[in-house]
Amino acid sequence: MNEMLQDVNRLFSRPEEAVRVLLSNVDEAGTALFMVPLIRAGFLERGDPYVKNLLNLFRINILKDLKKKAKIIVPQGAYLLGVMDETGTLEEGEVFVQFHDTSSMNAQQQLITGDVVVFRNPCFHPGDVRIVKAVDREELHYLVDVIVFSSKGVRDIPSMCSGGDLDGDDYTVYWDPRLIPKGNYEPMDYTPAPPKLVDEVKIKDILKFFVNYISNDNLGQIANAHLATADQSPTGAKDGRCIRLAQLHSEAVDFPKSGKPALLTSDLKVQIFPDFMQKKDRESYQSQKVLGQIFRSIDKSNYKNYKSTLTSESEFDVRLRVPNMELYIQEARELRATYNNNLSAHMNQFGVQTEAEICSGYVIKWLKKGKSKNNYQQHEYTMKAIKSFKNLWKRTFFKEFKDASGMVDPAKRPMMEAKAAAWYYVTYHPNERERDMSLEGGFFSFPWIVSGLICEIAKRSKQKKDEVDIMASYPFTEEEIRQGKAKLDAMRQEIVIIEQDDDDDDDDDDDDVDSGSEPDADEGDDDPIYVADSSKLYPATANHPRSNDRSSSNTPPAIVPVPRHRTIVHSLANATDEELMKTLGLS
Repeated sequence: MNEMLQDVNRLFSRPEEAVRVLLSNVDEAGTALFMVPLIRAGFLERGDPYVKNLLNLFRINILKDLKKKAKIIVPQGAYLLGVMDETGTLEEGEVFVQFHDTSSMNAQQQLITGDVVVFRNPCFHPGDVRIVKAVDREELHYLVDVIVFSSKGVRDIPSMCSGGDLDGDDYTVYWDPRLIPKGNYEPMDYTPAPPKLVDEVKIKDILKFFVNYISNDNLGQIANAHLATADQSPTGAKDGRCIRLAQLHSEAVDFPKSGKPALLTSDLKVQIFPDFMQKKDRESYQSQKVLGQIFRSIDKSNYKNYKSTLTSESEFDVRLRVPNMELYIQEARELRATYNNNLSAHMNQFGVQTEAEICSGYVIKWLKKGKSKNNYQQHEYTMKAIKSFKNLWKRTFFKEFKDASGMVDPAKRPMMEAKAAAWYYVTYHPNERERDMSLEGGFFSFPWIVSGLICEIAKRSKQKKDEVDIMASYPFTEEEIRQGKAKLDAMRQEIVIIEQDDDDDDDDDDDDVDSGSEPDADEGDDDPIYVADSSKLYPATANHPRSNDRSSSNTPPAIVPVPRHRTIVHSLANATDEELMKTLGLS
């Protein structure tokens, strides 16, 4: 725990330290990995508010989870899917563990050998924690990011781990010698009780079972009683009452299948709870065991006033000043307004208070839970929606730069960077932020939809951190922006994005093309299509010379006829706010 606290307190000391801590604490939403290239591109050093806010929430989330859930990161550990050894090379009590190490961006494979601890949640019985031997078997090297269990022996290891199996169960494994127990405890028998059988299931049987289930659904009570009893007993989970509660918990889990309820007797019920369980309506005491010490070591103030740690102050990073970005500024203004409104709608829908929380997944406090049963489910729903939201905007950005096959055209790279820089400009430049003083106007996440392009532009720049480039920080005039938009509109009118049919088009289509006959004017799909030569459509820059540049004159793009194809006439980049909102499903 102390190592974790030291790590989170060093996050802002040096970029290298921040990267190390992030790679050691990868989260399900992928935000930690998302921040790494941004920090390596120098945005943390330059005080970027979006990066600072994400990193701040990362720190606060770790502290909150440490206090409320005792969630301690074990560097020498992994959480892996369990599978069976189909080769028969593992002996009884052996496992094979190989995984990608996420503590580095390369994610190199790591193979573990020696004594390891394996368990599966929920873990109540002392015998649920198993010490096994990890071995290297060449026949199993093709299996990665899983823990392979032996198919030999009197009893399989997964069944000893809280009655687990291999139909999708995940297992925690760690090999830190400081955390390996002295020996194995006799595992519990998880054989389920035989189910009640009837000749014919009638409605009254279903109603009776439903009432019985509601009346005897005490799984949570049993789990709480086990935790409190283990804390109060000198022998912990080995206490006789804890063993009985572990058996009851297994019965309660099987109750929906067996129909046999787990009866929590009065002698197993708990009247007083340790402080770390946070039972506000019940009598409590200060726990002297490790969970109580962890709970009291973290001050609530670290996360209660988390919004005060988030910043809205920003400076325009002059490294993001690139040629032709003025062409996209007017469009970027309109798209950003739509993006911000959509993001705000998502925040209201899911009960998230800040932009940094909903974009990172580090939600410190939910305003409402909606239809979800708990915070975990609410988090899952929210992250799924935000992932789709971000992917849609990413597709919106790249759509106009794709060729007929749907791949991004490398020749259009300079204009992609110009567009990304424009998205950054309208979000970060002081003049642009003054244009919109609303709550949504303070959002920073818009340009980071294309964070890869933003980071590459920044890393390519030779601008030092403390150097001042006054010219690069000057805002574009409204006339420059107006002319840029007019130029972009003219360029777009001369290109049609095409999508080729499959090679196995029907014979009628082939006949139409081969015959050379004139298409029917009423059939829009049969209109001839032309595509602009991309090497002439996008102007050359100093950093990106145009390929096959024959002259510097203002010659219009070469128009090349192509065979008949289905066409995509409009791009979301040209859509109105109403059209985009409709596409995003928020109208």
